[in-house]
Amino acid sequence: MTGLSRQGAPHLRLHTFQHLAGVLDEQDPSGVVQALQQHAISGGVLQGRPRLNMGLPMDQMVSGVLAISATLEPSDWEADVQVEAARTLGLGPQEICFDWQVAPLSDGEVTQVHWVACRQDAVHVFKRCVQRAGGQLASVEPVQHAARRAASCLVGGLDALITCPVQDWQFDVSVLNDMAAPQEASVHSALQDRALQDAMQTPVGPCLVSAGLALKAWA
Repeated sequence: MTGLSRQGAPHLRLHTFQHLAGVLDEQDPSGVVQALQQHAISGGVLQGRPRLNMGLPMDQMVSGVLAISATLEPSDWEADVQVEAARTLGLGPQEICFDWQVAPLSDGEVTQVHWVACRQDAVHVFKRCVQRAGGQLASVEPVQHAARRAASCLVGGLDALITCPVQDWQFDVSVLNDMAAPQEASVHSALQDRALQDAMQTPVGPCLVSAGLALKAWA
């Protein structure tokens, strides 16, 4: 679990980084619920009614691109995405969790929508644990998306993973405004993704994912 703070500095810094160990069972008195509650009591980032973002491995999620006619009202887009995601998962629309983003290069006749989705039961237990601890699960996304967000904002780029200890990482939040929906990969972005995948296999991989989830609150 990671929390970021600015504290008057131009870049975000790590405020909290902690591994919360415990059984993922809302009824278990020694599980994640207790770990979250104890963290709040100790003065960590989980104070008030905190909003947490969660990452899932891609093998637990599906994604796609949906072409929507520009004549359709934007208020109807979400329903179309939900139906498409549910069809891909082979589930009912109410049995999934999903998110979507409009591609910035959509033309005037067709809107390209990038979406990700997972089974609702993949996040239900964690969501209930967060709620019992007094928090709120704000979003769920693939861990690769979170890691890419952190790597893009990390001051010094991926080299900083080697040259800086985790507690000294800094993130340029202004980069978040320039990040677009995934587009067709260029050779440069493909090389970056390969380096990112390599980094995620190292001990700092979970730290990078956690930082990316925290950065989502600043987007």
